[in-house]
Amino acid sequence: MRTLLLSLLLLTTSAIALGQATANQASDLMLCDYNNSGDEIEAFDLTVNIPEILGAQNPAAYSVTFYETQAEATIGSNAIVAQTAYLNTINPQTVYARVENVGNGDFDTTNFSLVVNNLPTAITPTPLEVCDDDYDGFAAFDLHSKSAEIVNGDPSPSVSYHETMADAENGTNMLSSPYANIVPYSQIIYARVENVNSSCFQIVQLELVVLPLPNPNDPFNLYVFDGDGDGFAVFDLTENDEILSDNIPSPNIFYFQTFADASNLTNYIVNTENYENSSNPEIIYTAVQNGNTGCFAIRNFLIATDGPGLTDTDNDGLPDVIEDVNNNGDLTDDDTDGDDLPNFQDTDDDGDGTLTAQEDYNNNGSPTDDDTNNNGIPDYLDEEVVLGTNSFLAQAVTLSPNPTQNKLSIIWNTTTTVEHISVHGLDGKLINTTPVLFGETNTVMDLSAVGSGIYFVKIVTQQGVLTKKVIKK
Repeated sequence: MRTLLLSLLLLTTSAIALGQATANQASDLMLCDYNNSGDEIEAFDLTVNIPEILGAQNPAAYSVTFYETQAEATIGSNAIVAQTAYLNTINPQTVYARVENVGNGDFDTTNFSLVVNNLPTAITPTPLEVCDDDYDGFAAFDLHSKSAEIVNGDPSPSVSYHETMADAENGTNMLSSPYANIVPYSQIIYARVENVNSSCFQIVQLELVVLPLPNPNDPFNLYVFDGDGDGFAVFDLTENDEILSDNIPSPNIFYFQTFADASNLTNYIVNTENYENSSNPEIIYTAVQNGNTGCFAIRNFLIATDGPGLTDTDNDGLPDVIEDVNNNGDLTDDDTDGDDLPNFQDTDDDGDGTLTAQEDYNNNGSPTDDDTNNNGIPDYLDEEVVLGTNSFLAQAVTLSPNPTQNKLSIIWNTTTTVEHISVHGLDGKLINTTPVLFGETNTVMDLSAVGSGIYFVKIVTQQGVLTKKVIKK
């Protein structure tokens, strides 16, 4: 036994002394198919495996060369020249390494594989669109709702979202969902689709779009006098359709009994032209939808009929609750004609010289459904209906453009002397006033500071007062 051990020791010492080469097994090299996605050809740096192949052997004493076949590696012929940028010919491909003692020529060989991993599927998605919630261009986005579209239904890759391309490339600062956009109305973010096994990834852009909410005009309260005093009547809710649909693209209008139903577009009132109230008064909620985007805004109005518990302070034919034109629960700030007398105490709400009770032109007991000039404003709130001066003033004064976005041009003929012009809300509140110099025949009013809706422009002339409806987009 001692003789055998001594012999082995002598053989080992002899091998070391002679410089016997050893080629250790190296790890496979893997790259992602980034250069030309789909061709499975990439440039490999074979030299990164040299330290592993040599192990403890002195790099100065041993050379390492690479070959495409075992035969070439054995005879040391046709070594790969582009060792740091070798393009694989097939996928996967075996590469052979030859370790040779530069002093005595002793050599050994080993091999490892080159593997090109395919990139995960990543499709540029359609924009992620949500409706604005408060007219500011910002909203909450469910980012992961786009993941299935981006990976084309493949559940295996992971999808993360990032605000910048750099973050997406590094896989850092992943966005949580729901995500609130930081650029109003339109923002680009980046989706990183990663193969969890190979770590190969692709990046695609995702556009976040905040769709604008429609901004419908406030509807009018409705009053029906049916004469029996039981507190119930049949209402035509569609009387508010015209004013609600002003400037709304392809409008869809729905009516509801509760705010929750309006918010979810569920349980809408079907028989809108013959609706019997469930309480007196009753709040009706309406959702006005932009038919092109599906976004909708909610408004509300009151309906009431004659019955117990309703008061009519000014005996003008309308209960006080209906004369809360702006529906804010405060009767004292509704003054349509601007005479400092709230509507619920004013027998002539629009100041046109005709008592509110007498503006029931269809003689059905209620002034709220009378609109003889078809301009969307009930006659009892509309000065234009009976002012005797309007017949000639309406032809002498023009407003354009109407509807307008900001600037409203008012022009009148030389035979008309305008003293001043004012703009009022539907509740009669003064918005602004424009003084007019003697001899002027035109002026421009700036409405950029007011919100979208319907306003009254009151033009006071020496020949009388003209009131015009103007729509601000």
